[in-house]
Amino acid sequence: MSGSRAGRVFWACALFGCAVCRSAVSQQPTQPPPFRVPDPIQLNFPVAPKTDSVPPEIEHLPDLAARLFHHAADAGCHKDDCKILVIDFAFPDGATFPNGIQWADDLSSLFATEKSIQVADRTQFEDFLNQERIPPRLQNSEATARWLGKQFNATVVLVGQAKMIREDVVQLSARFLNVSDSNLIGPSSEVNLQVKATTGDLSPLNGLRSPPSLPPFPETVNGEKVYRGGVNGVGIPSCYYMPNPNYTEAAREAGFSGIVTTEGAVGSDGLVRAVRIVTGAPFGIDEAVIKTMSTWKCKPAVLDGKPVATVVPFETNFRLSGPN
Repeated sequence: MSGSRAGRVFWACALFGCAVCRSAVSQQPTQPPPFRVPDPIQLNFPVAPKTDSVPPEIEHLPDLAARLFHHAADAGCHKDDCKILVIDFAFPDGATFPNGIQWADDLSSLFATEKSIQVADRTQFEDFLNQERIPPRLQNSEATARWLGKQFNATVVLVGQAKMIREDVVQLSARFLNVSDSNLIGPSSEVNLQVKATTGDLSPLNGLRSPPSLPPFPETVNGEKVYRGGVNGVGIPSCYYMPNPNYTEAAREAGFSGIVTTEGAVGSDGLVRAVRIVTGAPFGIDEAVIKTMSTWKCKPAVLDGKPVATVVPFETNFRLSGPN
C-alpha cells in the first residue's frame, strides 16, 4: 500500500488470553478498539450551572425543521432536486441514544411533508447500519455521513449533536452536508427541547442496536465440524501468512482509521473460511478485509492428534501512516 498500511492484523482468544499472532509488517504499538466502552453505563453529562440568568427558551422539533429548510439551499438541497438522509443525533462523544434516534425519525417525517423533496427511508437506513455492522461512534463523522448518503442516493445528509444545557433541557444542533461536495455545508441551526423524566431516554447506546448480538457461528464449515479453540482439549491455530488488507480509495480519501473485528473458521487445511463481520467499517473496508482473509494461511488446531476446524476472532487495525 502506497503511503498507508493496515497497522496490525492479529487473532486472539479472548477467554483464555492466548498469545497474539502479528502480521509481519506490524510495527505500531497495540491500540485498544476505539468503539468498545463499558456496558451499560450511566454518564453524568455536563450541565450548565444554575444562575439567575434568563432560562433557555423552550421550542419544538418543527422549529428546527423550519430553520434547516430555510438554509437547505446553502448545502445544495434545492426544490424538486433533493433527497435528504437524516443521521441519528449523537452526544459530543459520538454515542447515540434512544431519544436521538427518535428525533431523527421525527425530523425525517417533518421533511417528508415537503412534497418538493425526497427523504431517505429511516427504517432501511437503520437496517443498513446493522447489516454493515457500523458502530454509532463512527457513523457521525462527516466523512462517514457523506458515504452513507451515497449509499442511499441522497443529495444531502443531516448530522446533528445533542448537548445537555439543563437537567431537563437538551440543545439540538444540526446542519446539512452536501454528499458530493465537501465545500457545500449549511449553517448550524439549534433548538432547545424540554425532556420529561417520564418520556425522555438519554441513555447512551454504545453498540449496534439490532440485532443485539450475532447468531451462533455455524456448526459446520466446508463439511467440517467447527470447534472452539482452547476448549475441551482443542488446540489453538496459529497463522503465519496474514497480509494486510489494502485501503480502499474511499477510505484513503476520508482518512479512515479504525478497527474491524471479525470471526472466521480456520479449517483443518489451515485456510480461513466463513468470515463474518462483528464490528465493521464503511468505505468498502469490510469487503477488503473478507477478501484478504481468504488468502491467509494458518497451522490448524489439533484435537487428539488430528487437525480440526476452529472458530477464531480476528481484529484488523487500519491506520494511515503517511500522506493520503
